[in-house]
Amino acid sequence: METPAPAFELMDFRPERPVSLRNRTCVYCGLFLSPSNKTREHVIGRRFVPDGKLQGQWNLILNACRPCNSRKADLEDDISAITLQPDSWGRYGHGDIAAIEDAQRKARDSRSRRTRKTVKDSSEQIKIQGTLGPGVKLSFQYSSPPQIDDDRAFELARLQLTAFFYMQTYNHETRQGGYWLHGYHPVMTANRSDWGNPLMVGFMRTIESWDCRLLAISADGFFKLITRKHPLTETWAWALEWNHSRRLMGFFGEPDPAQDIVNSLPRLEVKTVYQAPDESLSFRVETPLKEDEDALFLVFDGTVQPDT
Repeated sequence: METPAPAFELMDFRPERPVSLRNRTCVYCGLFLSPSNKTREHVIGRRFVPDGKLQGQWNLILNACRPCNSRKADLEDDISAITLQPDSWGRYGHGDIAAIEDAQRKARDSRSRRTRKTVKDSSEQIKIQGTLGPGVKLSFQYSSPPQIDDDRAFELARLQLTAFFYMQTYNHETRQGGYWLHGYHPVMTANRSDWGNPLMVGFMRTIESWDCRLLAISADGFFKLITRKHPLTETWAWALEWNHSRRLMGFFGEPDPAQDIVNSLPRLEVKTVYQAPDESLSFRVETPLKEDEDALFLVFDGTVQPDT
């Protein structure tokens, strides 16, 4: 009697080359693919990270339907260009000269979906006017770097996470992968200058002991992804880092454990300068994360523990 083939086979993983799947269904929507609607999809988009950064490095390549592939490419275009730009003080999260030059080119060539202008012309001017009291008026103007809409960022994150989960559950006999149950629950996204805020640090500390199910770092660190599974429930925590400048985090799976964790995390402190029936002025101070305190994408085995 023959031994049945395992449901999930070990993959031939080599860090210097892509994992390539020949799946029959669209990785993103589950549609059965035909020659007319099938495309090859690079989950870490070749133009999402700086030019040439995926050469000789790991990626995930599989099949997707044309509409899903096009939608993801549209999300990647300006999100890539914007996350490669410097912060308000002209600082980059890296010292890669070639990547900085590529960022400048993308700023000229890519159009922000938020402003409908080129990224280089999409800095946002915020003018605030208010009254501090009788006869006392306040007015100032602030210029911010180009911004991405959080909803679009979380949708791109969902697609990337969906593809990696599909890979992890891929069955070589049926040439199909699986999808998580219940739901997708984003928590927060922030630029590099605010990675140390209490909510993001609380999330990092809460999940660091959970079992790591996937750690994907590629493109010389311009793409990072980690998923960890809750020790008792079908809930996964996830985090992404794009182009050394933007982090996103959240959960997928059973919503109740995720909500309990979110409820236990520190609140972000917003200070109100002025409030009236028809107007108000509030702000929150960003908090950078010290390099030696950053454990979001670190995985420790049973014998090595993070410094306390």
